[in-house]
Parts: sequence; C-alpha cells; structure tokens
Amino acid sequence: MTSFDPYEVLGVSRDASQSDIKRAYRRLAVQYHPDKNPDDPDAEDKFKRVGEAYEILGNPDKRSRYDRFGSADGAPDLGDIFGGGFGFDDALRTFMENFGFGGFGGGRRGSRTRRGHDITVDVELDAEEVALGAVRELEVRRSEACPECDGTGADPGEGMENCGTCGGRGQVRSTRRTFLGAIQTVHDCPDCGGAGQRARKECSACRGSGATVRRRKLKVDLPAGVSAGHFIRLRGQGDHPGSAGVPGDLIVHVKDVDYGPFRRDGFDLVVDREISFPQAALGGQIRVPLPEGGEENVEVPAGTQPGDELVLRGKGIGMLQQRGRGDLRVLLSVYVPKKLSRSERKALEELASSRRFSP
Repeated sequence: MTSFDPYEVLGVSRDASQSDIKRAYRRLAVQYHPDKNPDDPDAEDKFKRVGEAYEILGNPDKRSRYDRFGSADGAPDLGDIFGGGFGFDDALRTFMENFGFGGFGGGRRGSRTRRGHDITVDVELDAEEVALGAVRELEVRRSEACPECDGTGADPGEGMENCGTCGGRGQVRSTRRTFLGAIQTVHDCPDCGGAGQRARKECSACRGSGATVRRRKLKVDLPAGVSAGHFIRLRGQGDHPGSAGVPGDLIVHVKDVDYGPFRRDGFDLVVDREISFPQAALGGQIRVPLPEGGEENVEVPAGTQPGDELVLRGKGIGMLQQRGRGDLRVLLSVYVPKKLSRSERKALEELASSRRFSP
C-alpha cells in the first residue's frame, strides 16, 4: 500500500511538469542506487520509494487519479489504484526503462509468470444505485484457460519440459558496462517467452495457445457512494494469457451517474421544491422524492423563507467505505404567479396594507 506523498518523495511541487518529475526521478534514482551505496542499508528502501513515486507521477493517468482521490489507496478497486505491492524488482525495472537499458538482473527473479490483459467495462448508474449500492450483472468476452490442458498449451498426455535455451529460468542474461559500473541485464527468453518451459506437444484443443475465448456473465458488487470516474477492480477476472500464465483483471469504470431530480453535494443529495406563498406563510406538508424511489411527506414550518432548506437525515448517499448515509436536503423556493384574477389581486392588495406583510 502506498502511504507516502509521491510529490514529497521526489521533491517536486504539485504543478510540476512531467519533464521536471522525470529529472527529479533520474537524479534521485542515481543518488540512491544500491550499487552506488554498498555501505548504506537504507539505500535500497529509498531507491524503491523513489521508483514507486515515479510509477505514480510519471504516468499522467495515474497522477490524475492520485490528485483526484488524494491517496494511492483509492480506486480502481476502492482499495488499490495501481495494483499490488511495489517491490525492489519493480524499482529496478523503472530505473532500467528510464536509463535506456533493457531488462534487469542480479539473480532476484527466476522464470516470469505471464499476466493477461485487463478488461475495462463502462457502466452508468442511477441515484438509487449510488445511494444504496447495487449488484450488476455484466457480460464480458474474455480469454480463459483452455479446459483441456488447464492453460499450459501442452498436450495433457505429453506435458511440459524445461526450455533448452534458458535452462528453465525463463530469462537470458547479458552484462553491460555503464557509468554505474557493470550491470547485468536480463531479458525474456526468446524461445519460451519467459515461461521457462515448453510443451513437448501442443494441445490440440487450443493449438498450443493455452487459452480459449468465451462470453461470461459476472455479478459485480457496486458499493454505495461511488461517483462518475470511479474504478472497481475484480482481481483475476480479465483475459487469461495462456501458457500457464495468470489472468488479468476486470476493471469496472463508472462512466456516468444519472441523479434524476437530485444534485449531488459530497454524500448529500439536494432537490429543489417550489411551495406556494400561503404554504410558506402558514406551513403545511409537501411530497419529496427519495433516491430509492417513492416519496416522503415533509412538514414545511410556518414562516418559511425562500432559500430555506429542509433536511432529511440519512436519506442521501451511502458513505463510501464508511457507515451511514448523507442527508437529503430540500431547497425551497416560493412560487409567484404571473397573472392574477380580479378577486386575487384585491385580496393581495388588502394584505399588502398590513404591516406584517412589509419587509
């Protein structure tokens, strides 16, 4: 989980340009690289934190989400915007990518597990779904592990064998001399694609790919309190890459919310209601719509002024990742007729002469 401020880690302001962020990252990555600090036990952790900060701020989309939610622990799955833990291997990968190297090495990683693509599905919600939460059934077209070979791509009767090129490691290594000294770079094996194993004989059902394409209906829990722009991540429900890999994720994107007669203000809902002048002066009851449907009788107190609010506690939007709901606020205005009959005008003229009807 990311619990630090990436702007603070890189020492840049929140309005820093992408080039400023990249320059700050490159300077700090070289400064804290473990190969340059063999006697500093904290260098690796600092190097990792700098890399993690750049993973967020160096990507405009991730940076935008961080700025919006105020924490890298927000969307897309309302608990993890950018995926799982960011380790030292990830920091090295970021370093290599930004300094013009290929892969990276040092013996920290063996054969790599391939990961399938994420699938993004847009949904549009209404006021009730946002206020109370909902369960949606979504239909997705995705790659799944071949049922015949269990996703390995190998004939079930023949099985797998270690790749002869990489010896089952999944990667091949080379050494380059750089300004940091000799650095080993590691690349996926070109023969097994990084899996470390190859099929002795291809599966006839999937022709060795390890995956088949199917349509699935999935039920998704939509928590109360989400808003347009939120992402909800379902781990392992995306495309399967085949060849003994692991599936990607299904990302549900809340594209829009139709609030109907309501306006949203945080976790409160606001609805406008007109009342007559006699109702404002004398009081009475009005009917107010509720986000879950139906209406509720609400008492208007005598002497209500235009712009006054009536508050229905706990009738608004469910608070995201918290208990309780916001309020439903009824904003009142007084209806003034544009035309009057002769008797109506006479009655109002008599009222107008009363001191109580003068401001």
